[in-house]
Amino acid sequence: MYKITITKNENPLLNEVIIFNKELNFTSSIFPNLGASLQKLDYNGIEIIDGISANDDGLKTYKNKYNSAILFPFPNRISDGKFEFNNTNYNLEINEPALNNRLHGFVFNKSFVVKEKSTSKENAKIVFNYKYKGSTEGFPFPYNLELTYTFTKNKVSLNFGVLNEGTTAFPFGIGWHPYFKVPNLKDSTLAFEAKTQYLVNKKMIPTEETRLKFKTPILIRDTFLDDCFITEKSTTSLKTDSYTIDINFSSKKPTSFLQVYTPESRDCIAIEPMTCAPNSFNNKSGLLILEANEKYNWKVDLEYYF
Repeated sequence: MYKITITKNENPLLNEVIIFNKELNFTSSIFPNLGASLQKLDYNGIEIIDGISANDDGLKTYKNKYNSAILFPFPNRISDGKFEFNNTNYNLEINEPALNNRLHGFVFNKSFVVKEKSTSKENAKIVFNYKYKGSTEGFPFPYNLELTYTFTKNKVSLNFGVLNEGTTAFPFGIGWHPYFKVPNLKDSTLAFEAKTQYLVNKKMIPTEETRLKFKTPILIRDTFLDDCFITEKSTTSLKTDSYTIDINFSSKKPTSFLQVYTPESRDCIAIEPMTCAPNSFNNKSGLLILEANEKYNWKVDLEYYF
């Protein structure tokens, strides 16, 4: 039987929604005040998600790594924080000063409310909601973002529902930024279907497409990755010594986008499904437009095996 508890911390940023199943020896944790980010996924003693600890050190880690952050209304970077839409220029607040970019959207540090939760023997479901009134000059477009986490045996589904609550259209993209804990990264294998990836400039902004630099599946070994791939199929998998994961991220377009990053620590890997490319507000690659009063849905399924 799945159960859900809500725990409060002295620092409310570290409040947790905890999902557990004693029979499965399963525990998961979501931080609603850190963008409803998934910070723990532990099955039978095996840690899959590389999340943060519920303390000040954890907050510092999240600020630097964006562990499992929800990326909206765009993933990755907007060059110089500037874009033009419908003949109007907009300036976003810079949060990556070293490269002078806006990074990972606006909701990664926002507080979501728990709208609904339910449990049964087969699953647990939690619905989180965040409303934005369009109060920021750089993005004056009201929206309602709803996230639904559904936990079943060996699977987590994350559903995104975006409603345009304004009177005009706005540009957007969605992404998810999970890190996976991999103590033996060099002997792990990453698989996905792609023929091209982006070349980037010194600001990590795509400049052009190029042929894939390696064949897939790739045995990671000492390979350093910080690349965006234009995938032909919205799926990817990672095989480690401890577990295998499959990620299926639905896309209404013939191509989708996958960012992969291997930190210098070599003890985890970020595998980030995205609906659009970095700097999509400017290069338009994968960019979506949401008309007034319209809703868009996107789904990511994470399955894990041992």
